[in-house]
Amino acid sequence: MKNQTFTPESEPEQHPKIKFTLLYLTAIALLGISVYLIIAGGSNAEPTPHTPSPTPSRASTLESLLYAELPKALAAREQSELTLDNIQFNQMKTQALLWMTASDAETGKVLAREPQAILALWNEETQQWELTFAKEAGFEELLAASDFKGTEVADRFLEYDPQAITTGVTYGGYYLPWQAGLTKRLTWSVGHTSCANEYCLHAFDFADGTMFPIAAAKAGYVYHFKDTCANGNTSCTNSITIQDRTTTPYTYNIYLHIAQGSVPANIRQIGTYVFQGQTIATVDDTGYSTGNHVHFMVVEQGTLNACVNYCWGKSVDITFRDVSINWDPVTRGGRPRLPEEASWYGGQGQKYYTSGNINFSLRYRLNLPIINR
Repeated sequence: MKNQTFTPESEPEQHPKIKFTLLYLTAIALLGISVYLIIAGGSNAEPTPHTPSPTPSRASTLESLLYAELPKALAAREQSELTLDNIQFNQMKTQALLWMTASDAETGKVLAREPQAILALWNEETQQWELTFAKEAGFEELLAASDFKGTEVADRFLEYDPQAITTGVTYGGYYLPWQAGLTKRLTWSVGHTSCANEYCLHAFDFADGTMFPIAAAKAGYVYHFKDTCANGNTSCTNSITIQDRTTTPYTYNIYLHIAQGSVPANIRQIGTYVFQGQTIATVDDTGYSTGNHVHFMVVEQGTLNACVNYCWGKSVDITFRDVSINWDPVTRGGRPRLPEEASWYGGQGQKYYTSGNINFSLRYRLNLPIINR
């Protein structure tokens, strides 16, 4: 393990994620279907004197048929605004895991957050693709029986206990996980469909289009970290988890999608204490992600997994001292939420949030009030 601090000097080269509009997908699909019909009816056609073109493989034909089915499936679920960000096939191209992303309604830019998943399975009997969206009945069961079982992406849907029970406590004392005075965009909160059940109900995705430094939302001890995945690697997730021993039971503050080598040298040892506001990593988009962002959530000890790839569990309700909406008078903090999420979930929503997260040691030197944790 190299004990050195990583400071990115430039934006990383983005991984080759697929960016198709539905119109482009439809055009490709129609071409593939035409080829498919020509091949299917080829046995009755007269021989041509021209040298035949190479016959497309069955795998490429199946892929084209999937692109034809996707727009219809999105329209049927009234989610035509989603676009295909990335796609993973099994070896035979009879199964696919699609990563769908949304764009900002005002700017048209892709929202940097975790994607929505669609599992596509080719039915040989009906000669059709069957698409199941995350959160739809049977998604986890189909995913567990698919060739994607055991991948990091599948684990976030499968590595959970349907009977998991949390204490129901709302935890407070957190600050937004970046430096004080800076503003970031909330790209997802209670609307998360990027994991099973309600495991991400109280998770938050924050982004600003850059690889910004992450500041500890609350003090604690380094419990787990991994920052060996190359920046932009879609199948490998870097993360850091901080254990909070001030709560009963212990809670774990999880930060996902960090940059390669970005955990500072002075905290690259399990059990090291970190202050609230201390820099603990840098944002990237390693793993299940559509762009540079940090996924932050807190889980209780009772649902924490074994932290093989990264720590995971059922997110619990938390509040931030520097968020004024959806206020909880007991913990003296608010809950970030998007306007579109508030429209169906309740409460208030806003897109941009400014941090008040000052490093504890700096707070002491400036003689600022110390917030009880």
